[in-house]
Formats: sequence, C-alpha cells, structure tokens
Amino acid sequence: MDQTAKLLDTLKAYLKSRDITYRNLAQRLRLSESSIKRVFSEKTLSLKRLERILQSLDLDFYDLAHMSRRQDGDSAEALSLEQEESLLQNPRMLIFLHLLIQKWKVEQITKRFDFESHEITNILLELDRLRLIDLHPHNQFKVLINNTQLWNRSSPFMKKYKEMLQNGFLSHDFEEKNERFLFSPCQLSEDSHRILLKEIDRLLRRFKELSEADAGPEQPGLEQGGMVVAFRPWLFPLLESLRRKQTTS
Repeated sequence: MDQTAKLLDTLKAYLKSRDITYRNLAQRLRLSESSIKRVFSEKTLSLKRLERILQSLDLDFYDLAHMSRRQDGDSAEALSLEQEESLLQNPRMLIFLHLLIQKWKVEQITKRFDFESHEITNILLELDRLRLIDLHPHNQFKVLINNTQLWNRSSPFMKKYKEMLQNGFLSHDFEEKNERFLFSPCQLSEDSHRILLKEIDRLLRRFKELSEADAGPEQPGLEQGGMVVAFRPWLFPLLESLRRKQTTS
C-alpha cells in the first residue's frame, strides 16, 4: 500500500472513531459530500487538500503519521504478570533488559557494568524463557518489548522506583544550561486544557523518537538523562488553606 492510501485509511478510521461522516467533513470544508467521497475512494489528494482536512479536525501531519504507525502495531501491550514479577524479583535482570532495549550488545554491557559471564548467561536464558527476548546462538538476540512497555506509568517498576524518582531526580536544583524545570500553578479553560494535553502528547512522542534514534552504548556526544512530564487538575494547598469556609444558613 502506498503512503497516500495508508494515510487516507488512517484518516478514515479516525473519522469513524469520532462519528464524523463524510457529510460532516464536507460541511466543515465547504465542499460537496461527493467530492469528499471521491477523495477517499480514489485515494488521491493534494498536500494542500490534506492540510485543510487535518486543520478542520484540529490535527496536523505529525498526528496523522503517529496514528498510522499505531495501526501498524506500534502500540505496546502490557507485560504479563509472570514477566513483571520475575523482573521485580531480580533488579539486575531488569537493568540488563533495559540496556538491551537501549541497543547495548552483551560484550558492551560486560565492559561497562559489573555483570559476570555466568550471570549474563542465566539472565539471557531467563529473559528468553519469559519471552522478553528471542535468544539465538552466541548470545545473539532480538528484544521482544520496548521501553514504553517496561517503564509506562502503571507498571510495577514505576511504582517501585517512584520514591527514587521523587527523592533523587526531582530533588536536583536544575540550574545547568542543559537542564529545565518549571512548576506553575494555574487555571485553564476546558479548551486550553485540551490544547495543552495535546501539546504534551506531541512532546512525549518526540521525546520517544529522539531517545530511540540515539539509543546505544555510551559514547562521546551522548549522555544519560531523564524527563518527567506531569499535568493534572490540582489546587495549590496554600490557596486551599486560605479559602473562606462555606456556611449554611
């Protein structure tokens, strides 16, 4: 399937998921319903027409490409209970798997970190048994999960190491040139809230793409780092403490 047809199929699926008919879309674009049907049936359209369609749906090319990749199976399934429990019981195996996901080779791990050869053999066999990697002769392997599955916010690993994140990562002063920190209580309208969440989603997708592109053993020009993004409805405690008590008459 060519890229135009693939993107149009993705767009068609999006319209269906939002209960937006061809007639609705035509009205937004001030076009005839037949012209919209022709675009999707013939699977041909100009970039300018595609841009207009996306703007009418409050989307951009980046959003459409991301949805298309998800349809190709980019979305991750959660780890099984056995996989989670085995990794939680063996933190060294968890870190080893993390390095494999980051495209480190076994010999590179042994040079940089304190893993003995017999331990590595046992870890690789166990990861293969758990179907977290597909192990081949001579310690060759294919990783079967991704970083999102391992460190998503609901995973037991995040729950276990949340205190380490709060007391270690967030306790830093963030004053270096290559660091950023912002905390700002605010109030937002429903529309502003929606726009902000959409921008956060785009930032997270970009972060994932860049980290995957730069994954691999440590080398000049690369440095370890981390990013935390959080937003939720929340009332600043100091403000809450100053609120007048509501009285009933």
